[in-house]
Amino acid sequence: MKIAYDDISHRGFSSFIESRVLINKALVDASIDVPMVAMANNPDERRERFSRVLIGWSIGFATPFITLPLTNRLALKGIAKTYKGFFNKENNIIQISNKNLKTADATKKAIENLAEKYKFSTEDIAKNGYENLRRKLINSKCAVLAFDYLFTAGSLGCIGYFNNWMTKRKTGRKGFSAEFNMAEKSLTDKRAEKFEKREKNMKLSFAAILGLLVASPVFIRKALLSNAKTGFLGKISKNAAKFDYDDGILMRRLPMFLTMMCAYYGVASASRNNTEMKDNLVRSTVGGGVFFGGDIIIGSILARISDRVLNTKIIDKNCDKNFINKWLPPHKHLKDLQGRDKVIGTALFWTNMAALSALIGFGVPSILNKMIKNDVEKSKQKC
Repeated sequence: MKIAYDDISHRGFSSFIESRVLINKALVDASIDVPMVAMANNPDERRERFSRVLIGWSIGFATPFITLPLTNRLALKGIAKTYKGFFNKENNIIQISNKNLKTADATKKAIENLAEKYKFSTEDIAKNGYENLRRKLINSKCAVLAFDYLFTAGSLGCIGYFNNWMTKRKTGRKGFSAEFNMAEKSLTDKRAEKFEKREKNMKLSFAAILGLLVASPVFIRKALLSNAKTGFLGKISKNAAKFDYDDGILMRRLPMFLTMMCAYYGVASASRNNTEMKDNLVRSTVGGGVFFGGDIIIGSILARISDRVLNTKIIDKNCDKNFINKWLPPHKHLKDLQGRDKVIGTALFWTNMAALSALIGFGVPSILNKMIKNDVEKSKQKC
């Protein structure tokens, strides 16, 4: 983790957090998890929500700081054949961007730059030829990404099924735990009947979606190996760098988005009745939408206000002039700001984070708790 600590010292703590989506999202999750747990309707629901938080945080931190360093080295040892020891500096070649793995010459230059930066020799690495090494590194990186999808999305997506099993074993009750203090056991059991009939199919559908996600790096591999220029593979090759990892271990925004969408589906598929399905879909949609899009919207608005009122230069006027950037011009990253602009930009970044946390943490549970009560009352009236 030396590079990560170097980045903190050279760019600042806020810049380090902002530029790493996994840590960024972890902080937002932390600030919304407390009110989400505290605002549960009863102890059984609170236990489930705490379990979801605990498992989610454990996986969130275990993956980049424990699991992926091990996986990287296994890939370098078994596929790339460059591994010498756990702490060898040559292991940093896993950080080479996908954009530098399209040709042997680009791969050679990238490795030489890393060798100069981390002070290791390229003599042994280059023995088998850079074209052979390029292909092996592509295979290694795609294998690591596939494993990360399987472990992270699979584990997070199964939390709902684990909670269902835990609650049923502890309470002997079926149905959505949030309703346990609102209705008798007979009613909550009845409201869960449809789920019991479709449970197997829902599990299979989640497994199928997870399988497709895990298999998707095959397209990245094929695009990079062929250095495709046109068509579907050409587009993947052009955007392959978006699937790189920061510091070789921290997932970026696009693969994180795909991972969370799969995990959200897994959680929703474990819903024990239609009310819990709506509850999960709203929490996932708002949580994912606000984080993956809301921060861009809020950040752009705050930056434009700052540039106009405080005469800063935070909006990135040199960005690509596509449709989205025309309406929501992006702000510059903190690492690209200097002086007064960086001070104000840092304040805006934390204001953005606070707004996201308040919106998701307190607003969403309040609305959903009312929805749950209304749904239960309607069911009582029908009985």
